[in-house]
Amino acid sequence: MEIIEVVQIIGKYWDGRSPNFDEEHDTEDIPAWMNALEELLGSDKNKSVLDLGTGTGFLANMTAQIGFSSIGLDISREMLKYALKHAQARGTNTVFMFGNVHTLPFTDNTIDYIINSRLIWTLVEPDEAIIEWRRILKPGGKILCFHRMKEEVGIVLNKANIYEDDEVDRELRVKAARMDELVDLLLRNGLVDVEIRKLPGLTRPGFDYDPWFVLMGTKAAE
Repeated sequence: MEIIEVVQIIGKYWDGRSPNFDEEHDTEDIPAWMNALEELLGSDKNKSVLDLGTGTGFLANMTAQIGFSSIGLDISREMLKYALKHAQARGTNTVFMFGNVHTLPFTDNTIDYIINSRLIWTLVEPDEAIIEWRRILKPGGKILCFHRMKEEVGIVLNKANIYEDDEVDRELRVKAARMDELVDLLLRNGLVDVEIRKLPGLTRPGFDYDPWFVLMGTKAAE
């Protein structure tokens, strides 16, 4: 199966999940997330943020609300409809785009921050994706991948054949990656200062989930 076919199947799946996605994931402490994002992204609001796999705009709308110029990109048109509704309800000026995170419609060295939440496990060509993300980052720009992980282990997902297609499932090369494998993914594709940092307190009390972590790497200054 060609990669473009795999991506289309994934996009169609998330189209179907869009009506219930927010309700199913309504476990996050939004003020805690806002504080974490401000700390990670810094005080210079003149920088640009690109949220890949934005879904219903969870991260992109928060970074816009904080004051960053924010773009959300996703392969699910139905998800993007919800993202836009949320932006309108919050009064943010987030820009939303349909697109594939493996092939981005941006010129080299144009984006300050690339962020994503629960995206990295869905990548079908992870090395190619990271190279593409690094291409559009400005020198000194950063990639921040947010994901729930098991402490000292990594991504542990009960998502066996989530897309109901064995060929697609085999292409999900990062869905059970260890922390050291995630760090190596960024390092071998040209990022520096790579680390994984735990972000406690982002889930509202009463929900028993693995904690949130952020995988971070920087494009070396030229």
